[in-house]
Amino acid sequence: MIGTASCRFDAYPTLLAKDGVLDARVADFSGETINLTGNWEFYWNEFLDPTTELPNHKSYLKVGVPWFSQENEDGELYPSFGFATYRLTVLLPDNTSENEPFAISVPVLHSAYQIYVNGKLVGENGTIAKSAEQHRPSFHSKIIPLTGVSKKINLVIHISNFSHKYAGIHGIIRLGKLQNIISIWNVNFTISWIIMIFMLFLSIYHALVYFINRSERNALRMTFVYLGILILSSTLIETRVLFNLLSDDYCMALFRFSRIGFVLVLYFGGYVVLNLAQMRFFKRILVLLKLYTLSFLAVVLLTPVSYLSKLSFYFEFTSVVFVFLGLFSVSLALYFQRKESRLYFFSLLLAIIGGLIDIFLITNPNFGYRPLGLVSLYLFIFPQTLGVTLGLVRVYKRSETLSKELYKRKEALEKKVKARTMELEKANRWKANFVSLISHDLRSPLNSVNQILDVIDFSFSETTEEEKKKFLEICKTGVTQSLRMLEQLLDVSRFDAFGTKLIQTRFCVNELLNEIIESVEPLATLKGIRIQKDTPIQAEIIADRTLIGEVFKNILTNSIKYSYLNSEVWVGLSYKGKWLSAEIRDRGLGMSEEQIHRLTGEETIKSMPGTAGERGTGLGLQLCTNILEAHFGKLRIKSVLGVGSAFEISLSKSTKSVLLVDDSGNFRSDLAEVMRRNQWIVIEAGNGEEALSHLSRITPSLIITDLHMPGMNGISLIHEWEGRRNQNQKIPIILVSSDAPLSGGDKFLEEEGLETIVSAYYSKMYKAEDLCQQIEAILE
Repeated sequence: MIGTASCRFDAYPTLLAKDGVLDARVADFSGETINLTGNWEFYWNEFLDPTTELPNHKSYLKVGVPWFSQENEDGELYPSFGFATYRLTVLLPDNTSENEPFAISVPVLHSAYQIYVNGKLVGENGTIAKSAEQHRPSFHSKIIPLTGVSKKINLVIHISNFSHKYAGIHGIIRLGKLQNIISIWNVNFTISWIIMIFMLFLSIYHALVYFINRSERNALRMTFVYLGILILSSTLIETRVLFNLLSDDYCMALFRFSRIGFVLVLYFGGYVVLNLAQMRFFKRILVLLKLYTLSFLAVVLLTPVSYLSKLSFYFEFTSVVFVFLGLFSVSLALYFQRKESRLYFFSLLLAIIGGLIDIFLITNPNFGYRPLGLVSLYLFIFPQTLGVTLGLVRVYKRSETLSKELYKRKEALEKKVKARTMELEKANRWKANFVSLISHDLRSPLNSVNQILDVIDFSFSETTEEEKKKFLEICKTGVTQSLRMLEQLLDVSRFDAFGTKLIQTRFCVNELLNEIIESVEPLATLKGIRIQKDTPIQAEIIADRTLIGEVFKNILTNSIKYSYLNSEVWVGLSYKGKWLSAEIRDRGLGMSEEQIHRLTGEETIKSMPGTAGERGTGLGLQLCTNILEAHFGKLRIKSVLGVGSAFEISLSKSTKSVLLVDDSGNFRSDLAEVMRRNQWIVIEAGNGEEALSHLSRITPSLIITDLHMPGMNGISLIHEWEGRRNQNQKIPIILVSSDAPLSGGDKFLEEEGLETIVSAYYSKMYKAEDLCQQIEAILE
């Protein structure tokens, strides 16, 4: 049915048979072959005796196209099933030698035939018959040697067909010198095997691409496309490799097998191009394509032979609709600038043009050339292979880049581990010093209280009321100091090996300052100190309210403690660029630069008494510094000895908050660090349960959650949150995972039913900076 394009076209001079006679004498016949095209004498429903004079009442039929597409003398189309006789007289050049060996190259003549030359049977294929019961089809192609050829050759061919939609001389018979015919056959046969081996290689290659990179689903689909083309190439190319390798007993089984190849190409090739536009309409078309190909497959496997070819023909013809739908899909993909859409568009366009060329050559055999052999499919698949290969190269380069990045991260991680170890050692020293100091300071007031209680117990009746009252005041002061130290001990216990455990909420700083001022007002009143407020703004931040309150309370208490009697402490609140500034100024003892350095440093110091002899732990400012560092805030101290001190607390005024949920501390800390540099307030959680605890207190601007976590995973967390949240608590959600593809995560979200809930699905393989950039782009 399909010829080859490997030999030069002038090797097949085309001589048109007129009135059943082909005059080769006018052609340059030296060393070449001729195509026996044109009109042959045709006798419908007759097997004429080739040894006798043929009757004069005859019709003429074009060869190279099936007889079912041509009209008889009454203007009616011949049916596919039936039998007939073809006849052609070939006049060879006068210089033709009778001793020179000639041959006829016979393609598949549908679907059983006998060939007579000058009344002698020279070749047959299958079993010709006048009924379907006795007919036996064969799709072998043959070379038939001719001996003792005269200058006039009478060709008579008996053909019967009861098994195929196409009927008669559908291919082109070639006549030529034996050595030339064999040479052309060998070339065609070699090219057929090269094409098949190449298709097998490409199929294996695409399968390996898929197993190397599972995100390349199209590579797997193209594997089946190439297998389908391999099947078609082995059964439809003119050499008919599989049909010629096996006996006629397998003829119809191989015909069914060739249709399976068509089904594979149609379904998997159609899936690739129809899915490219990523639109709901084409997803419905994909469902229709699946039903269509399954129906076609059922017809191929189950339909009786008498109906198989006709039904297959209709399915093949109707499949053109999916081809043009595929072109429409890739056109839209090109318009929307989908990935590799340009490559798919031009390859499919070339495939359609190639298919139209093939149809033209099939319907016009007198043009002289046969179809180019699955040209439309070859034009489609090679660009796809190029695209898959380029994708594999990109993945390789990406893997190489990631390997280098991984090595850099490993080095950076080692540095971080070393730095973190030093921090932990420093924290342990600080805690040890704190415990030592607290133990000493707790012992002193409690010992005093114990001694005073012993004195009162020993001489209670002899002690005056005034002395008892004084002793009780001393005891009360000692107990109060001890309780204050215990509160600080509880606060410092919030600092563990992994840093401060922040319980962040959104709150008003003005309200917190008012509460702190109210709590220290009695202490200020005892010393005659006035607290002046200058808080003209209403400021909201996201932070740990209790710990920030501890900072304000520590600094305000210290300001009162070291202020002169009957002086003033000023508290102000203002915005300075991206920061909220809370400032506390006092008029008192002040500090030198050395004292400030020691107070905010790591070394253990002894608390200085206040202006009224008050004592403390000496750890207040160190505690405040650690709390502010955990909030990425700052504490600045300016002081002049004998004049007073000014304390400025800077906190981020951003309310752009993100809940970052991941059981990997390294990934979480890296991404959190980048997002904090981009002015995000980051609330961290190690699992789904901890994340829900945070969500019960605060509604962040964004949720980023890992897919795989112990206990409650990311999907469970999303569904749990969706069930709990109020209707006005719509928060963008980003899902991340090490398993996520570097691109095209939308398919996973659709499969999980999360496409309307989750904004994006990203891979952890991205650098933290790139991932943060993509997340912010999604939100914008």
